[in-house]
Amino acid sequence: MPSGGFSRHSKISMAVVAAAVVLARLPFLLQGSRFFDSDEAIEGLMARHLLSGEVPFYLWGQRYKGVPEVYLSAIALRAWPGAGGVITLKAVTLACFALYACLNFRLIAQCFSTRVAWIATAFVIAGPPSLVLWSLSASADMVMTLLAGTSLLLGFAAWRRNGSRTGLIAAAVSLGFGLWIQQYILYYVAAIAVSAVDWSPAGRARLRELGAGTGLPPAFRFAAHLVLTAALVYILFGFAAFFGLGFSVTMPGAVITVSHPQKMWWIAGALVFIAGAALVVGRLAQQRNWKAWRAPALGFLVGFSPAIAGRLLAKGYGAPMARMDFAGLQSALQPFAGVAVPMVFGFKGPGAERLAVPAWSALLIVAALVAGYAGLRGGRRSAGARQETWDRYPGVFHVLLIVAPIMFLASGAFIDAQSYRYLMPLHAALPVVYGVGIEAVSRASRVAGIALLIALTAVFAWQQADWYRRLEPDREARAIIDCLDAGGARAAYADYWLAYKLTFLTGERIIVSPVSGVDRYPRYTAFVEAQANVPTIQRLPGGAAPPSCSAVINTGR
Repeated sequence: MPSGGFSRHSKISMAVVAAAVVLARLPFLLQGSRFFDSDEAIEGLMARHLLSGEVPFYLWGQRYKGVPEVYLSAIALRAWPGAGGVITLKAVTLACFALYACLNFRLIAQCFSTRVAWIATAFVIAGPPSLVLWSLSASADMVMTLLAGTSLLLGFAAWRRNGSRTGLIAAAVSLGFGLWIQQYILYYVAAIAVSAVDWSPAGRARLRELGAGTGLPPAFRFAAHLVLTAALVYILFGFAAFFGLGFSVTMPGAVITVSHPQKMWWIAGALVFIAGAALVVGRLAQQRNWKAWRAPALGFLVGFSPAIAGRLLAKGYGAPMARMDFAGLQSALQPFAGVAVPMVFGFKGPGAERLAVPAWSALLIVAALVAGYAGLRGGRRSAGARQETWDRYPGVFHVLLIVAPIMFLASGAFIDAQSYRYLMPLHAALPVVYGVGIEAVSRASRVAGIALLIALTAVFAWQQADWYRRLEPDREARAIIDCLDAGGARAAYADYWLAYKLTFLTGERIIVSPVSGVDRYPRYTAFVEAQANVPTIQRLPGGAAPPSCSAVINTGR
């Protein structure tokens, strides 16, 4: 594949990929109101308010999770004001997902082969229900992260291949952009870093030379090594806290408490980054090559600029730092393995419901994964000149599939079943590993490779079909809106997962304030509190449609 622009054949291939993605998701898109929630409604409300002049940087009520999709949704809502709002929001996410699939196709073709790219794309399309849901969710942080991560890898590959300055700048912009959206992008950074380690004698010598700061001023080396030593201490503190060996030390003017492992590790990571950056900058200055990094540094700032502006201007709480120690990890492993993992692989639906797919079909997934790792080296040999791009980084997708769950669990991000969403970037790696595995099996037996491809695709298609069959119309929201209209209500109270959804679906004709969860938009709450005799909505179990208005609406809070 050419290293420069897109060839005619490449354009045709990506057009086919985009069309296939849209056509495969179209039945789900048309039923989008059946899996539309309050988080998505908030982004739709933000898009409408953007058209009125409110410029958001983060999701309402917080200073993390960037919202580039809100700007695209605002354009779509302005262009098609008469279209269904829910479908418009989800169509924007689908368009972004189709773009991701195209760029991902190009990336995989560069890394391995066009055939592996087509196989992997088949699994991007015929993915499990969790991937279908998030590829259509108006809370598009997962899709935007996939876009940013793929752009990061494409730019990085171009730089490694031929020293492309444009590629390096694109990678830097993508990294900054990804950090604004979500911290998911760190999965990619970790995968690149691990894949980049050169264990050859020459590579180890370069690492030792860089770590020692050879040739740098003594004071500079001492400061960098001091910071690295402090990072090592914090890593050890983190393990002490993780295994319940935390402590508190009182020193003159300060109290040092070692009880939060994730906090210790975040500090250690920041110190390692500072020390590493200092050593790299020192080496560049020594080589008088630092000017070449001005543009990438500026590119990173451009990509990250919405986050900087948001931190300065937005109101709300920052990203929470979860805490998990060894005891917590032990208690989390069962629901993680029994609920989150089956949701990621499609044996349970996005609502944790068991899908009617035989458990033995998981053996097909295991077979493809084992073949994918076993076939990585053989794939490098067969890819020929194409693989030169990734001579030192062929397994970045395979590494991503390992480091992401480790980082997920170590960060303490697993709280309940719905925490599976933080594992969704695994779907950037899984189709690739499947593709490499099927290609490896095909080299041994063409019939076996085709059989594995058909069987695995059929499993995911079966999962999608069963989930689609279970999607029920949203009778609850429609019935409650009719009840509110019949009572002439202009405002109401409801739980978080209903409040913003009703507000969006009524076009803010009725403002519903949450009585639980996060108060995302205080102006709504102030408006509701100013009304007299505001009704409170009581949800029925399972989101069933109310038999009568009195069954769900109480007059007065």
